[in-house]
Amino acid sequence: MRQTAFSVVLRWRTLLLWAIFALGLLLQAFSYHLKIKNNQFVLPPSLISTAPEIRPAEIIARERRLQLVSGILTLGGALGLAACYRTVLFGRRSVRRDLVDGGHLASDGSSNREAM
Repeated sequence: MRQTAFSVVLRWRTLLLWAIFALGLLLQAFSYHLKIKNNQFVLPPSLISTAPEIRPAEIIARERRLQLVSGILTLGGALGLAACYRTVLFGRRSVRRDLVDGGHLASDGSSNREAM
């Protein structure tokens, strides 16, 4: 069966959004996870022993940037995936105007007529 160019683009877009979402989760999983105690960051001994000169401000700034990028990627990927899978998540509903009273009726494609 031959695929149209539109379905190929949709497939690549979905794959890209999954990759963005996964990258955000991976960044979150492999970050430092600095502890906060008494309103101060607590640096783990592994960070202190690896560097000859410790610059806590740089370590904290890097951690904050990493958390921000991770949050943006994860949230952006999740919202993009929700948009791609909106028919699966929310169903196919269209809102049409009722001709008699002008109100809104939710329709899922089936007939709403009652038997007379």
